[in-house]
Amino acid sequence: MSATKPTRVLANAKDLLDALAERGALSPAEIAEAIDVPRPTVYRLAAGLEAVDLVRPSNDGRINLSKRWLRLADASRAGMREWRDGRAALDRIAEDTGQTAFLSVPRGTHAVCIDWAPGRGLDVLILRPGRTLPLHAGAAGRAFLAFRSDDEVEHYLTNAPFEALTPTTLTTADELRADVARTRDTGHSTSDEDVTVGIGAIGVPVRDAEGTTVGCLSVGGLAEDIRSSVDELAGVLRGEAALLPARVD
Repeated sequence: MSATKPTRVLANAKDLLDALAERGALSPAEIAEAIDVPRPTVYRLAAGLEAVDLVRPSNDGRINLSKRWLRLADASRAGMREWRDGRAALDRIAEDTGQTAFLSVPRGTHAVCIDWAPGRGLDVLILRPGRTLPLHAGAAGRAFLAFRSDDEVEHYLTNAPFEALTPTTLTTADELRADVARTRDTGHSTSDEDVTVGIGAIGVPVRDAEGTTVGCLSVGGLAEDIRSSVDELAGVLRGEAALLPARVD
């Protein structure tokens, strides 16, 4: 066996896991299209990952991440000492607003959710621990994009147009430049059904002692509830963000 073959298998397995983390449960055909491999390869990858309890098949034939990822996420969060106060902040936000609260960090061209505190009676939100969203969609991603340097923003926008997740997703460079300007002006990002129809979110940056954006606190819920309470929700988030700079022991 050549040295490159196991490396390619591992890379394909990583791509499959990333696709499930970003999009939730997918059929083998959807996975094959998402990671650009033949469907038989998807079956082999899924069987191997299921054998080590990283994915699980559902009754409708789709493949999803296993619950083992929850334990891995807990272990990962426990090792991130700089965010040791994050859970308490999320719990307060969820209690004060009734909405689901998220803590996300930037990873390349995506926002990665590392913790959350579910709100009352809503389980249709895409973002949750371990899942990611691109910088052009969602409150966390667009907050990270807005508070990058101008050069970094323009570099990211060279990849436009971006994928439309819903009819209201911002996909063009001009749309996103305007959104960056609005977000910088208000100090918060607003996601209005651009990731999931009927769902909205508000996000604010969390900065370290040097002023670098290192995280994002956000809340998500029914779009009509978010629209009616933008200023209130943003105020709650800003208050918690000010108390939650990333600290390194």
